[in-house]
Amino acid sequence: MKFIFSLIFVSVFSSIIVNCQKPVSTDKNALSLLVAGILGSCYSLDSCFDQYAKTTDEGASFQVFDGSGNRFYARQSLLDYNTYRPIASGSKWVTAITTMRAIDCNADSTTYANCGTVTTGTCATGGTLSLSRTTGDVLGWTGTKGTITLRQLLSFTSGLNAGGGNGSGQATCISSLPVGASGTQKDSCVNEIRDQSTGTPGALYQYNSNHMAVAQRMLEISCGKTWDTIFRQLIVNPLGWDVNQAVWKGNFRTGEDTDGSLSGAYGLSISPEHYARMLNVLLTNGTAKNASGGNIANFLSTTSVREILSDQYNGAKIGYSQFSAFGYRWQYGLGNWRFCTTTDIPAECDKDLISHSIGINGFFPWLDKNRNYMAILAVNNIGRKNGLSLLPASSTSLFFAETVRPLIHQQIGK
Repeated sequence: MKFIFSLIFVSVFSSIIVNCQKPVSTDKNALSLLVAGILGSCYSLDSCFDQYAKTTDEGASFQVFDGSGNRFYARQSLLDYNTYRPIASGSKWVTAITTMRAIDCNADSTTYANCGTVTTGTCATGGTLSLSRTTGDVLGWTGTKGTITLRQLLSFTSGLNAGGGNGSGQATCISSLPVGASGTQKDSCVNEIRDQSTGTPGALYQYNSNHMAVAQRMLEISCGKTWDTIFRQLIVNPLGWDVNQAVWKGNFRTGEDTDGSLSGAYGLSISPEHYARMLNVLLTNGTAKNASGGNIANFLSTTSVREILSDQYNGAKIGYSQFSAFGYRWQYGLGNWRFCTTTDIPAECDKDLISHSIGINGFFPWLDKNRNYMAILAVNNIGRKNGLSLLPASSTSLFFAETVRPLIHQQIGK
């Protein structure tokens, strides 16, 4: 509860001080319901969810899965489990898993499942694909920026900031690439990211979209395939996702068509039911779910699962994190936050670790390896009904999760 009160105070205070934006219309009744639901009494998962759902723009759904990937709780309001919506930063986990799938399949496609044409030794431009491969190896960058590793890109410690300020923005070319962008256009974009950056590789953690854009381009060049092809063959096809809906866009907030092959930090649309098939691989140390609910063994190596969830700071300091403004020094794995009590000691953090990849629109998947369950709160709060002018959608989802986690723990007896 201390977390909730602190987060409410800082979120509201920060928004009033920092967000000098044009006033927007908010649903005050919805905001009252939200605060009442958080600070008041809700004694069951159903009642907590129902109070939260009343504050959302499009409705919401909530699912909880046990250690075998079986769903033991589900509730929805307007927003169906199978409805595809943008997931914002929930995309980061997908990008990390796609990357590690490429690494595993390139190492041994006879062992790892459903590799498509990403077969043994095919991702070899610049050397065998691995987390230690550098931008110099693959992209031909030189100097200090040529030492940036794929690991640093996926953990946001590459030093590729947004050129001034707190480094939290992104290069405009990421969201404006035309559909079917050429390799030359993508190279121009990642080179723009390189040239506007002032950070030192490995020294600072800076939360922005530039890192993953460069990581995606490294995969494209290393494997000789577009991001869409890699993603479709390694993720969409084996998991039974809808190829026409599971798409990446450079700008998900508008209806315009843009190329999403560099938007790995935020650009995917997916349903929570389909996302769960993928997230299962981290819960079970390598086994994903197919469209029929069956197991896909060896979807990832145990090494890849461990890399994704492990602390990847390696001595880096926090330059910019939206959560550091709340006083929380959360650290990072590959594409996901490490939320725990003792953030700066990985071994201690692992003892009460919540791994998550929350989106700015409120989409919130999390994984608790200690208690052996995972949960997905699906919501697409991009309007103002939930009081976004005061509380970011990501904060309201965090409030909900912090409220219901003890109830989940009671239910599973852990």
